[in-house]
Amino acid sequence: MNRSIISLTSGMCLALAAPALAENLLRNASFAEGDAVPTAWQAVNWNTGGRSETAEENGNRYVVLAGTSDQQRACWRQQVPFGGNLAVFEGRMRTRGVAATDNRGASVRLLFRDDERELSLQQAFFPPSGEWTEVRHRFPIPAGTRVIVVELLHWFTPGETHWDEPVLRQASDAELAEVVRASLDREPRSTEKPFHPADGQTVQVTPPPFIWLPVPTASSYQLQIAPSDQFNPAETRTFSGLRRSVYVPGEPLPPGKWFWRCGIETGAGPLFGTPRSFTVPETARAFPFPDFDQVVAAVPRARPRLFFPGARLEDVRALARGEFKQAVDGLVARCLQAVDEELVPEPGYQPQDRAERGPWAVNVMQTTRPPMNVMENCALAYLLTGDERLGREAKRRLLHFFSWDPEGPTSFFAYDEPPMWVMMRGSRAYDWTHDLFTPEERALVEPNMNARARQFLRRLEGMPFESNPYESHAGRLPGFLGEAAISFIHEWPEAREWLEYATLIYYTSYPAWGGDDGGWQEGPGYWSAYMGFALHFVVALRNATGVDLTGKPFFRNTPFYGLYTATPYHEHSPYGDGQNGRPTGLRGVMAAFANLLHDPHLLWHAQAAGHRPGADLLGLATHVPELAPVPPLELPQARVFPDVGLAALHTALGDRNRDITFLLRSSPFGSVSHGHADQNAFVIEAFGRGLAIATGHYPWYGSPHHHEWTRATRAKNSILVNGEGQVSRSWTARGAITAFHHGEDYDFIEGEAAEAYGDRLERFRRQVVHLRPGIFVMLDSLRAKEPSTFQWLLHAYDEIRVDAARGHLRIEREPAAMDVHLLLPAAVDITQTDRYEPEPERGNFTNTWHLAASTTQAATDALFLAVFLPHRMDDGQTLPKVERIDGDGAVGVRLLFPDGREEVVAFRTDEDAPRVAVGGLRSDARVFARGRGPGGTATRRLLLDGALLEETPVPAE
Repeated sequence: MNRSIISLTSGMCLALAAPALAENLLRNASFAEGDAVPTAWQAVNWNTGGRSETAEENGNRYVVLAGTSDQQRACWRQQVPFGGNLAVFEGRMRTRGVAATDNRGASVRLLFRDDERELSLQQAFFPPSGEWTEVRHRFPIPAGTRVIVVELLHWFTPGETHWDEPVLRQASDAELAEVVRASLDREPRSTEKPFHPADGQTVQVTPPPFIWLPVPTASSYQLQIAPSDQFNPAETRTFSGLRRSVYVPGEPLPPGKWFWRCGIETGAGPLFGTPRSFTVPETARAFPFPDFDQVVAAVPRARPRLFFPGARLEDVRALARGEFKQAVDGLVARCLQAVDEELVPEPGYQPQDRAERGPWAVNVMQTTRPPMNVMENCALAYLLTGDERLGREAKRRLLHFFSWDPEGPTSFFAYDEPPMWVMMRGSRAYDWTHDLFTPEERALVEPNMNARARQFLRRLEGMPFESNPYESHAGRLPGFLGEAAISFIHEWPEAREWLEYATLIYYTSYPAWGGDDGGWQEGPGYWSAYMGFALHFVVALRNATGVDLTGKPFFRNTPFYGLYTATPYHEHSPYGDGQNGRPTGLRGVMAAFANLLHDPHLLWHAQAAGHRPGADLLGLATHVPELAPVPPLELPQARVFPDVGLAALHTALGDRNRDITFLLRSSPFGSVSHGHADQNAFVIEAFGRGLAIATGHYPWYGSPHHHEWTRATRAKNSILVNGEGQVSRSWTARGAITAFHHGEDYDFIEGEAAEAYGDRLERFRRQVVHLRPGIFVMLDSLRAKEPSTFQWLLHAYDEIRVDAARGHLRIEREPAAMDVHLLLPAAVDITQTDRYEPEPERGNFTNTWHLAASTTQAATDALFLAVFLPHRMDDGQTLPKVERIDGDGAVGVRLLFPDGREEVVAFRTDEDAPRVAVGGLRSDARVFARGRGPGGTATRRLLLDGALLEETPVPAE
């Protein structure tokens, strides 16, 4: 018979290795033993009507799996003991009447189990074949596997699959090495943390955190660090027996160039991937991983352990009696009002109908969170004042909420919000009221807490978070697990491992949605919420053990993301879900960062947003009495966060009456999670008023309005192609800030977002020149793969006045106004509406205004050139005259001011010309500008990627 060979691993074809020599672990692989049901095999169809049979051909017996519809499945199953790194499945198969299709038909599936539960499953599909075909697939074995369930399948399609001579065996050393090296050196997927340090990176801390890609076959890893890529044993630092694909050494590395490599440990010795280099500069801060014997010993045995251990408790009680008495008295009064109130019953399971889940989830959060918040507040008030009425109320709530079944509707794996919230509040409340509980009552609460903490650990390890952290809710879990571990560090033996794991995540992979520059992918609203979760663990760990996570570059830089992008006097908080919330919601987090980093500019933000310390946990636990607020006017007036693709320009950061803000986002994270399809979108605010805004509301995650409007491109100041926006909910709908310059006279931002449109665009380059202070010239260069129309979008709170003949737009929001001159294309169709499509499902929302300027003819290329002139409404007479100027290989803008000043801003349009000219200027730069004073003397200039800027005669008109 004709024979073909198919070899698969992780969805990729490999060369077929030498014939297997290892023992076949499957019993009765010939199916010769037994009658209708072969010995050692079990027939399964999951009640779908599929058939599992045997047949014989030329004296050879084989099994048949059949279905008559795309709903049926059939299977022959066998369970075998297994240990090792890599399993190889081999066998022969053929099909009858099976159409070629993805992930249907002939298949083999392996279920991996430990002694108690299923760890994971993997499945391989094979194309239809009318002739007997030998197939092979390699299955990485999850750590902890004791048993493998092998399922020979016919899967969700009409027809038959025949199986014969199946083999399951241990991989050979050569096969294992091939797979390991391919895994160690592969490119990370979008959902995986990249290698760190990256090859050639200069790090900010020493030692840096080491992050590599997990190898599914690995039971333990080895990390080596050396001053040479030869890794000579005498000078190599080797760390063995590592369980996870992240590590931080306990000693700093000296300044200099270093190399590192990771590998997996096998019986034949370690197998290493490619070395990578990094540099430790003289300025690197020491940030070694702590000695956990010392960490555990530092936590006092007496309670409280969370936030106010030891002498800190008397310090905070003194504050409660003195400086913060008024605020604490208010906390006590609010708590007393809640004493003995009826408590919410345990919620049921979430609805089966997906359309009902959003409103149901909102209701559960709104009914369960407030009484859990009161539980923590009462415990805190009891800790501060000793008022037993409040302690008993906290205890009543603890006994109530921790009577809910941890394996029931509030299991983390049933609906994750209630168990996260009750543990966040409950770990603290129980620690602070522990003295009020009898041993019998503790025996009711503590096993429930332990079970819920184990669920958090199971979720984190199952992802695993250290390499695949990009699930928003999971970002809370390391901190919640860490707080529980601190609270029970001396009672639960496993708590030490939990605390070390949570701390390791914070040193390495945390956060998912940002990098060392401190930016945040999901917007200021979610940044504030998740920094609140994170900082509670940061502060609890510091206060209990002395381990200070604010040494991490992210934590040192991230409060400036809040300062620059959600300044207290802004009207909204783009980008991401919750964008229409006011930045004042950041006040508590900004105050905590100010105290932790001793930064007066951050304290200015907090107090300008209305923060008044005294009754909030973070404020009490971090209070620095000598710190005074200072407006950030002395800071750089622009900042870029390239890791998340966000640039912020200000004219007077910290002074509402003078500050104009321009933000541009173009994110390498795509449009996933709580981020939006808003690559290359901008917003403008002036004097505390939103002028060009991000629109849409957030009734609940995934509601029709949220999905179809709020997170869609049409709700942002970006571009549509043929009326369609960027790909939503996609990792590959990426953008990037490709250039950034900040100077005293000019700023420049460039973003590229073509990839966000799928295969429709080859280029969407948005370039912005900021003529300080407060004039923005923007050029959009678009190139489509097919002739298309392009829609340039602008959104505002109020109706936009349109003079289509002059290409003039005006937005007013007293005391601010903005004139917009749309200079290119020469002809556009302008439409405007104040309707959402669809309207928000809940809440009392006010509609905003949405303008689109569309090209009138389909073409592959288009340029949009616009000038934005934000100003005070009573200062309109100072605005310049604006005119477009065309040149040789460039296009530009001339601004003529009433006092005689002149500005020329030019953008290259010919990428190949050595020099381009426009408006009396010649240059080799990509972007250039020149300003003249009233007397005609050049006063300032801008050159980007060029060295030449010279005056040329201007032809007479």
